[in-house]
Formats: sequence, C-alpha cells, structure tokens
Amino acid sequence: MILTLTANPSLDRTIEVPGPVLRGQVQRAVWAGQQPGGKGVNVSRAVAAADRDTLAVLPGDIDDPVLTGLDAIGLAHRSVPTGTPLRSNITVTEPDGTTTKINEPGSPLSPQAQDELLDLVAEQAVGASWVVLAGSLPPGVDDDFYARAIKRIRQLVRPPLVAVDTSGAPLAAALMASPDLIKPNAEELAELLNAAGLLHASGLRNDPRAHSGRGSVESLGTAELHTIADRLESSPQLTARATSTLLNARGPRPRSILATLGAGGAVLAQPDAAWHAQHPPTDVVSTVGAGDSTLAGYLLGLTDGREPDAALARAVAYGAAAARLRGTGVPSPADARTDVVTVTSLETSAAPLTGSPTAHTDTHADDTSHRHEGTAPEAEEAR
Repeated sequence: MILTLTANPSLDRTIEVPGPVLRGQVQRAVWAGQQPGGKGVNVSRAVAAADRDTLAVLPGDIDDPVLTGLDAIGLAHRSVPTGTPLRSNITVTEPDGTTTKINEPGSPLSPQAQDELLDLVAEQAVGASWVVLAGSLPPGVDDDFYARAIKRIRQLVRPPLVAVDTSGAPLAAALMASPDLIKPNAEELAELLNAAGLLHASGLRNDPRAHSGRGSVESLGTAELHTIADRLESSPQLTARATSTLLNARGPRPRSILATLGAGGAVLAQPDAAWHAQHPPTDVVSTVGAGDSTLAGYLLGLTDGREPDAALARAVAYGAAAARLRGTGVPSPADARTDVVTVTSLETSAAPLTGSPTAHTDTHADDTSHRHEGTAPEAEEAR
C-alpha cells in the first residue's frame, strides 16, 4: 500500500481558453473542470487508477468540496477536521500547452490539527510499503513538519520507505531526516544544492569564494536560479553529477533522488549509479500534476519489483501521459507508453565531466524495447 500525506490539499479548477491569455481583457473559456487535488492526493489518484492499494491522508472537514470530491471518485482517504475551508487553485491552459497557475496559500493549520495529522499518518502507515509526503505547507506550519513526520514513521516496528516531494525550506528541513527518496525539479534541486553549500562542488557555480563540501549558503538571485535550472534541464549528465554530489555529501542526505527535468525527462540517482529517461515529444494539454504522476509511476514500478532503471521508465511514461490529459488528470497504466521510453546510464563521478553517457535499451518496464526521441513534459511546484 502507498500512503500519501497532503498537508495543503486543494480543489483544483482548470479553465481552457481558445488562445493566449490576454491580460486585462475578457476571454471566454472553451472548457472548465474541477478535481480534488494537492500533490499527495494526485499521487494516490494515479496509484488507484492502476488498481493498487492507496490511502490519502489530509486535513479537512467531511463536507469540504475536496473531501466530497474524493468520495465521489471513490478514493480511500482519512482526514483530520479543521473547521476551515480548504483552498482552491486555478489553472489556465492555452492551446499550445502553456499553463498558468494561481495557488491560494491555504487556511492555517492549528498545532493540535498538525499533531493529529502526524498521529493519523503514523497509525495508517503500519503495513504500507511507501509513505509520500507531498506539497506545500499551509500557513502556520513550521518548515520541519515533514521531517517530524519522517521521524514518527521511522518509530514504527517495520517502517515503510518515505518519499518527499516539496520545495524550499520544507524540503531542506526534510533532508535532515534522510528520506529514502526526494523528487525535486531542476529549480528545486538548484535551491537545495545552494542551501547545502554544494553548488560549486556540483559544478554549477564557478565562485572562487565557494569550496567543495558543505559550505556556507551563497546568495542566489532569481535570474541565476533560473540559469542553473536551465543548465540542469539541458544536461542529464550535469544533473547526475549534481545529485551524486548531494547523495555522497557529509551529514544527513536523501538515499535516492528522482530529479524531473521538464522537457529533458528525468534523472534517477543513487549513491553509486544514475540513469536518464526520456519520452518522445507529445501533445501537451496540461502540465499540472504531471510531476505527481511521474512519482506515482516510479513507486508503482518499484512496488511491482522492477529494477530502478525500469521504474524510472515507468515514471517518465506516466508523466508524459498525464501531460496529455485535461485538468489535473492522472493516467491509467494503458495511457503510459513505457515502450517508447529510453533509459541511459550516466556517470556519477564528481570529477570533471568527460565523454558521453552510454545508452542502453530498457528491457524491464515491458517486454518491448525502449527508444527515445524526446520529452516527458511537466511543470511542478510544491503546490
């Protein structure tokens, strides 16, 4: 069973417009829909679509539209009452796949509700294979909330593995509890490396003041952050080096990293190995939730007993399939074309990059061969 915790769930409203968004003007929608969402909820929805056991844990009152939406689709869930409405997020999609999101901050979560939520997760995690801690934190919740959740889960007699998909300070704090897996996108990975003082060691910053190993955090402006993220998205080998540096750094660290690179596919890194997977170009309808489906696909692969590189192929296939769906749609196994995904082994040495990666055809994800021509599009944020 895969259990998910969504600390800041939402009712995701999607509006499709017939052309580019025009600021300050009235435009009519060609389609609109809404779905219960939040990163963990989306992971559970994708797992359930594969007919696998899952449970979504979240705050919210039983009559809140998010929870009644989960009832309507038959998704197993447990909740902690809060007495306040859950937020709504708005997505506007254009015909070329351009996605604009407006996310509400969410209602504050009281200290009592936070403790009850952690108690519920620990109680329901008994017997689970994975626990996914995902999404932003609502107002009033300390950055170490997910780190506290990890510590509670690992007090179980047989603790499940823990995956974290968030960003910024909550992700940096969760790292102190050494989660089994983190799933940053390129920008989140750059932020994390900067917070750990590892940008120079990763080959991402040529700063004479910086040094290898964990150093002081340097100022990282928005423009430089985007530049570093672009470099990571365009170079799987550079991403492999960066993730390897983090995995092998001194002190608390994750045990594996699934770094999603938007149009560049995804890199899976372990302390002594790394792979890159990519999907052929696809018609993008909405990128919202594609990263959540990527994580779901990876965990489904692992729980099916697949090798890590084969699970990565399924992850990228799921992300690409989700991008072809309206709203915060999640794919079924039939939607995810693992047979068109190619997995490439990458060097993980932190030494200067030389040569080129060695490609191989993935033979685990299906009984068919895998080829690569393009991309597994997605847009992610700890919403």
